[in-house]
Amino acid sequence: MLRRAVVLWIALLVTPLTWGDEMTAAAEMFCEKVKVCAMAQMAEEDMTPEVRGMMEPILNNMCSNIQSRVLGKVPEGSPLYGPAISCMRSMESLTCAQIQDLASSETAECKSFREKAEAASAQG
Repeated sequence: MLRRAVVLWIALLVTPLTWGDEMTAAAEMFCEKVKVCAMAQMAEEDMTPEVRGMMEPILNNMCSNIQSRVLGKVPEGSPLYGPAISCMRSMESLTCAQIQDLASSETAECKSFREKAEAASAQG
């Protein structure tokens, strides 16, 4: 699950777009949701205390690392700013099971954002 979430973050970070403060807040909320889901899954699995001890700092640092990569980079006036925020907020509403299978859980907001971003990228 964590691996899929990281893949999604990488996909969002490598688009030719950057994010502003409101996007950072929305991304942080989703990141916190991913952490909660990952911790819950770790609690259910038969992990040794050593493995759990190795994973917890990674999860605790994940949000700050992601946030530091997206801070202050998209002007709020961008036509993609609103759709990007809507996408992040919609992902926060996903269940943990949907987060584990992000490939088949694309929200309508993220689909719209992806299509708009692809069109913008093709134009310029």
